[in-house]
Amino acid sequence: MTARGLWSRDMIGWAVVAALLPPAAIVVVEQGVEGVLRMGAVLAVASLWQLLFRRLRGVPWSPSGAVLAVSMAVLAPAGLSPMQLALGASFGIVLADLIFGGWGRNVVGAAPVALAMVFLTWPGGAAPGTETTMLLAVAASGAVLLALGILPLPALLGGVAGVLGAMALIGAPLESAVLAGGAGFGLLLLADPVTAPTTPVARLVYGLLGGALIALLAGSDGLAGAERATVFAVLLAQVFAPTIDYAALAAKRHARGRRHA
Repeated sequence: MTARGLWSRDMIGWAVVAALLPPAAIVVVEQGVEGVLRMGAVLAVASLWQLLFRRLRGVPWSPSGAVLAVSMAVLAPAGLSPMQLALGASFGIVLADLIFGGWGRNVVGAAPVALAMVFLTWPGGAAPGTETTMLLAVAASGAVLLALGILPLPALLGGVAGVLGAMALIGAPLESAVLAGGAGFGLLLLADPVTAPTTPVARLVYGLLGGALIALLAGSDGLAGAERATVFAVLLAQVFAPTIDYAALAAKRHARGRRHA
């Protein structure tokens, strides 16, 4: 991610952190001291890894640790200790972020990787908060990021359409979408401007894929409590994002070549 006037990589990172203040506030209100400890443990260990990689490999520091902290507090199961969350955060930020040179150069997001590690290692546990309240906070965050031009709109619209379309296809209750705080937060992670494709068509296809995977992995019960399904759906979609982008660019080049033939 390169600088474009005011919107340098650091400025975009801090804007994302600021936009996530509503979900962070809901975590503090609903989880209390436990929520503060969850976010604090993740932020501390992420900052330590960033400082280490900055010292040893010159990787620039970024606010991605704060985004990871909020993401894990929202989506990780309740009842996990700060140490368990810190271990998952270490796995995610090192393998998905820092070894690629830091945020802005990563292929998949640190949050989906860290959360996938947490769910694979400690699969039990319920959602940590009230999903309807979290959904409203996520909507506020998404509105801010869209207004700033940070979130790619095609990816977000594709994600929503993919979720609702797949739910209708498998007969999942559409009313469960109003309880989908975790899935809503997952759509923000899905529309990450770093890991999403670069072309509008590819972003739309990518969003449709990610949204459909969320609904399909959640199953016919709907989106309430679908944090685990959301995490793995977002991670799978991010893995396929470069392929989708390549196919869209190849199709565009082919169409241009036929027009000039």
